[in-house]
Amino acid sequence: MKTLKEIQTRCEEIEKELEREDITTEEVEILTDEVSALEEERKEIITKAEKRQETLNKVLEMRTKEDNFEERKENQKMKEERSILAEKEYRSAFLKNLQGKKLTDTEERALTTAADSVGAVIPTTTQDLIIERVFQQAPLLSEIELLRVEGNVTFAVEADATEANVHIEGATINEDGDVLIPVTLTSYEINKYITISKSVSKMSVDAFENWLVNMISKRIARKITKLIINGTGKNQPTGVEQANTWDETNSVTVAADASLKEADVTATVALLPGAYDSNAKWLMSKKTLFADYRPLQDKSKNNVFVKDGNTYYVEGYPVMLDDEVALHDAYLGDFKMYAGNLAEDITVETGRKLQNNTLEYLGSAMFDGKPALGEAFVKITKAVTESTE
Repeated sequence: MKTLKEIQTRCEEIEKELEREDITTEEVEILTDEVSALEEERKEIITKAEKRQETLNKVLEMRTKEDNFEERKENQKMKEERSILAEKEYRSAFLKNLQGKKLTDTEERALTTAADSVGAVIPTTTQDLIIERVFQQAPLLSEIELLRVEGNVTFAVEADATEANVHIEGATINEDGDVLIPVTLTSYEINKYITISKSVSKMSVDAFENWLVNMISKRIARKITKLIINGTGKNQPTGVEQANTWDETNSVTVAADASLKEADVTATVALLPGAYDSNAKWLMSKKTLFADYRPLQDKSKNNVFVKDGNTYYVEGYPVMLDDEVALHDAYLGDFKMYAGNLAEDITVETGRKLQNNTLEYLGSAMFDGKPALGEAFVKITKAVTESTE
């Protein structure tokens, strides 16, 4: 059987033959019969194609309905799982199980139902408390560009924001030179291991939850903060300290035998590109702030150091305090240019150590982070005299 294209080509050939002046009646009859045959063949091809498409549409419609049904089932399952995790019976069962306490029949059913669907997952209210406390203990998490995406993630950061252009009518609109830099984050496991005697089983559920939440969130928050600041980037997140190779283009170093001066601070401010100025903040330890920067204040000459309510300012920029920053070091930058990802909710596992009759708890979080753009950060440091002992 010919294809539609072949039939079309043959019809064009017949058309040319019929235009011949010397064509005979016999030849016309032969071509007429051929055109009729070609027309029947064309109809057969079109009918077959239409039936095939109609059948294909029915199959696709059935698959779409099936996919929608499976999607609805999955969504319903997720709703049921969230509902289980939010139940007070599940919360009580989960926490009492961690304490090693005997469960009621209702609690046993709640925990068993959850184990069949979502496993030993932290109850919604407890998880919310942990996350809330983590952010309280690690305020830097609220300052950086934090994602909460499961697994590895890559996203783009604009390297240099150029201004919008005035367009002249009729002129060509050219692409700006802005560059999007991909930032890829993986996941590193942050753990906190705790052991406590079986006396924990004597606590009320509420008191135990509060103790567990505080212990887990505080330790994990401090570790994440430490990594955001000082992470080496080798088998762990990359900290702000690794944002640049520090030299005279992006940092100021005050000699060990010299005193920090206002000029050193303003020189550091001048190194930060203007594009990052509006969101810029200082990061230093409280001891550094009061030992190095508070003495610079001279109200008759300058306003280097200002306190407004509970917020401190140095040269007009807000100061974030964290004792994980090395003494006499300070960073100035746009911390939204630090990208982080808390890849999954914090989990808690438990076990019993028969050797010393204690209960053990392991809190885990998955986190990665790195400076997206080194140019968004500058540093000032006061060198210290090394001990000769």
